[in-house]
Amino acid sequence: NIQKSLIETFLKVDETEPVKGSAGSTASTLFYPGIGPKVYIANAGDSTTLIATYSKSSKKSTILFVNRKHKPHLIEEQQRIKKAGGQVMIPPSVLMQDNSDGLKETSRVIIPDPNGNPFGGLALAMSRSIGDFDGRSIGLIAEPDVLLWDVNEYYDNNQFSQEQKDDTMWFAVVASDGVYDLLPPHIVADYLGERLFHDPKPLEACERIIREASRLWMEASGGGMPYRDDISIGVSKINFDSI
Repeated sequence: NIQKSLIETFLKVDETEPVKGSAGSTASTLFYPGIGPKVYIANAGDSTTLIATYSKSSKKSTILFVNRKHKPHLIEEQQRIKKAGGQVMIPPSVLMQDNSDGLKETSRVIIPDPNGNPFGGLALAMSRSIGDFDGRSIGLIAEPDVLLWDVNEYYDNNQFSQEQKDDTMWFAVVASDGVYDLLPPHIVADYLGERLFHDPKPLEACERIIREASRLWMEASGGGMPYRDDISIGVSKINFDSI
């Protein structure tokens, strides 16, 4: 069972993670068995896996799937945290569903301070992660969501002709929020689709996205202390030709 195996893998990595203090990480992955129409997406935290198409005729990319991020203000995440005695901080912009461009505030779970500070210690911007053991007592978990995505269902639901199928190439992008906090996903997908299928330079393309995201983080820091979030990205073709 692939879905069960992905969950067990996330939990095992969490269990054996060597930094048993306040450090942790998001984890997001896509698994394709190499044959058939199905891919499996597993995610814990606020990184993003997206599935996209590239049209050989129009040379345009389209995002068709984006996983759910685990943010503390989501109802089921918030309920689990509060049931365990944790606190969730939700800024007004999140409550008002601010969709403006640029760097945004985020909800956070307050991690208890190891020294007993009543105001807490770290304020973590996700409700699930690998590591971050000091948040386990207040509902922070490592178990991922695992979703199944079927390309044949997409073709059937959208009544694709054989000509349309032949024109469609598939790819996946996995990236941390340090990329998407300041670069819109459709811009990233358009650029990577072009560099995968039209002018194949995927490594160079990923490096350029990292540099651009880093530059935007430095700009967003303004006159204060320079800061950039973790910026990680990976891209791969998905070869559905065998279906």
